[in-house]
Amino acid sequence: MDGLVTVIGLAVVIILVGIAIFYNTGARKRPMQNSDRHREQLKLQYDTLKVRPTGIVDEEHFDRMKRALDFDYLDKVNDAFRKEHYDWSQKKINMHFRGLFRFFMLASVFRSKELFGKEIHRLWEVMRQFEDEYKQFCMDFFEGEITEDASERGGRHAEERERFEIKYLLLFQLGEQTPTIWGEFFQYGDGKEFIDYIRTHTLEQVKQEYMAENITPDAERTFENLYNHIKWGMEADAEELRQHQPEPEGSAEDKEMDVSFLYFLSLRGETTEEEEEDLSVYTGKGSGFYATNESFGKMQKQ
Repeated sequence: MDGLVTVIGLAVVIILVGIAIFYNTGARKRPMQNSDRHREQLKLQYDTLKVRPTGIVDEEHFDRMKRALDFDYLDKVNDAFRKEHYDWSQKKINMHFRGLFRFFMLASVFRSKELFGKEIHRLWEVMRQFEDEYKQFCMDFFEGEITEDASERGGRHAEERERFEIKYLLLFQLGEQTPTIWGEFFQYGDGKEFIDYIRTHTLEQVKQEYMAENITPDAERTFENLYNHIKWGMEADAEELRQHQPEPEGSAEDKEMDVSFLYFLSLRGETTEEEEEDLSVYTGKGSGFYATNESFGKMQKQ
């Protein structure tokens, strides 16, 4: 009888330990991971992957990006990343995909390559795990492989973050989700020195300073459009800028717009109070959002 009691006691202990492990590891909260289900959700939410460049991005440059992003490859990356972030919605993951695609476009245009999003950086690492597909993507889009950014080399300066924000703001539409992914813009400066350098130097001088060394013709046209857009934006009449302000695109929960016109007016000190509020909605200006990359270290807002 004593032996039976001992056996039952041990069984109860084992069951209790198992339950404790189950709860402590969060396994009870982890949904079943299904690759087919992930693929179906990616298809359903595919529209939210739109990069939404501004008008200064060369159309052929943008089309090159779309052609290079093979759906089957994205499906593999999405499946692997969702198994790490099982509590994320597909829509949230797609917002990070969009941020990564935009980084790729910036990397194809500019010599300095910075990525300021911790989760987006991890998504890029997952993407690189599929080596053959990643190399093919790089050849199709960059005509060469991109394997690291400034944070992986350990280089990180406030001016890099500042320039990243301005390049991002000029080349892509921004939405209310932008600061939740990248952190608050303008914490480290408003980009005036960067803009003034471009205004006061020739196109060839600016290319030597900032343009990617190995660049495709369409990406170079985007760089030239950026140069001319800044020249015009800082010299045009304020009302002319306002007339060119495009309407937002996308659904109510994923609405984005080109805020470069508001940025130029703000830099020139010619925004109305309402325009400053609009700019802050899309950039998080004054909101207190932290920059999201952990390697930013002491540069994060305290």
